Amino acid sequence: MSDMDKILEGLLRQTSDRKLRWNRSVTGNEFITAINEISVVVRDLNERRIFGSGHNQLAVLDDEDNTVAVLETGVKHSYVAPDRCATPEQAAQLAQLYELARRSALNTEATLEKLAKALEA
Repeated sequence: MSDMDKILEGLLRQTSDRKLRWNRSVTGNEFITAINEISVVVRDLNERRIFGSGHNQLAVLDDEDNTVAVLETGVKHSYVAPDRCATPEQAAQLAQLYELARRSALNTEATLEKLAKALEA
């Protein structure tokens, strides 16, 4: 298992368990979290779609905001280094992580709960 596989699994687990909170970035369809002094950004590279395009990117930034690792999905005909291209399993995990991060940052559960209560009245 590669370091990136371990990172994806850990991010998914901690986000699912609500131990990791994501925040919205100033850029649309981009969410960020921090673990100690390391930042992680997950983004949808096709910003025109609301619920994800399948072209996602995970970036790991060090304590000085330098990008130290990048993983991309949905890369077919672009000039992306092979070590940055996600495997099919990583692509599925990254799509799931993007959705979990989006829900965390936007607090979708609270919004849906408010809407359901308003509709009951």
